Amino acid sequence: MGYDLRSACEADLAVSGFSVSAERAEVSDYTVGFYYDDVILMTTFPDATPAGWTFYVKPFHWQVYLLLGCCFLLMTVVLSIMDIHFVRANARFPSTREKKTGLAFIASWAWKAFEALLGGLIGRAVAHEAVSRGGRVLLWAWMLMCLVTVAAYTGKLTSNSVVTKQPVPFNSLSELVQRTDYRWGIIKGTQQEYTFATSNLSDYQLYYERAERTGEEPVSELLAGNFVQVTSAVFYRVQKRKHCRMTVVKERLSQDTFAIHLQKDSPYTALFNHVLARATEQGLLDYLKREWFPQESSCQDSENRVMPVSVELVKTAFIMAALGVLVAAVVLMLERLLTRRFLREAGRTEL
Repeated sequence: MGYDLRSACEADLAVSGFSVSAERAEVSDYTVGFYYDDVILMTTFPDATPAGWTFYVKPFHWQVYLLLGCCFLLMTVVLSIMDIHFVRANARFPSTREKKTGLAFIASWAWKAFEALLGGLIGRAVAHEAVSRGGRVLLWAWMLMCLVTVAAYTGKLTSNSVVTKQPVPFNSLSELVQRTDYRWGIIKGTQQEYTFATSNLSDYQLYYERAERTGEEPVSELLAGNFVQVTSAVFYRVQKRKHCRMTVVKERLSQDTFAIHLQKDSPYTALFNHVLARATEQGLLDYLKREWFPQESSCQDSENRVMPVSVELVKTAFIMAALGVLVAAVVLMLERLLTRRFLREAGRTEL
């Protein structure tokens, strides 16, 4: 609503949503403030409809993928070394049946280890069974880690697929004016327009230069998406009760003080101040606000934050894998010692 300063000189009283400003104080008197309201940036939640291949990447943080890849490569190498070492040292694999040296031999066992670990990761049966007991322990640890990791991934993927609202991609006016994918507006003739038009702050100036000026609150523009409006918190609460997609940017721009306007040097100013002071002391103003002003909406979910699973949440799975590597190494060493002892005893018996 606009405010004509010339009319303020002629009217005896103005009772409406008028905020206090220095310019208006030059031609009229104010009573004490009877209502205080924040000036906010109102917008709608971005659409979170799943689209594109990135939807299947979002469940995990990039650090989880990096750690998972490193763990996969490490276990492939360790499992290959364990099996190759066992084959070369064990008498059940005579050299006449298989060549135990050379690049082809190493690549063959490395590929078997790769297939076994990949099968466990994607939930398929392990095609290759480790020949060493240490390798089997390693595979069991890997399967247990995959069980936890895959469960976390599928659970997060399922929850992301039913999310309908994403957080607003900016938190302040300075972040908003740097974006090119959003439009914004301001109502003509309001105190907000005057504030932005006369401000020396660069963010306010950028907002005002690109703002679309409207005669009323552009609810349809807001619901269409990618639109921001400077407005009051009370208007936001009204619209939030009708449209749960409505939300506000975290930054509060300022606070408006609402008061009754009278003619300059009006004899009624003191009387109104006295009545408003008594109403405040008796709690009448607070009662009227609770009774007639819009309260918080009944929307259950004001915001669904799609946060990727971090390393912290799945670190137990990687700890289990690390312990599996240690246990497998110990088992391999014991297996090697027992094999050597068995071969020595077998040689003595033959003699």
